[in-house]
Amino acid sequence: MAMTSVVFDERTTAAIAELKQAFGVSTNAAVIRRALALAQVAAEKADEKHNVLIGGKDGYVKINIAT
Repeated sequence: MAMTSVVFDERTTAAIAELKQAFGVSTNAAVIRRALALAQVAAEKADEKHNVLIGGKDGYVKINIAT
């Protein structure tokens, strides 16, 4: 597998750190793999206006994946 090096800004680095805990993983690569998997599901399930409805413990939120 080819290695790719990416430089993240402080905001992205902080988001990745939070997602490591949320996903229960220890590497940036694992976060990115999971984030891509979630993005793929969102893209597949989006309506014609690119909206996705996500539900959780606090109810539902509608997000637009095109903005």
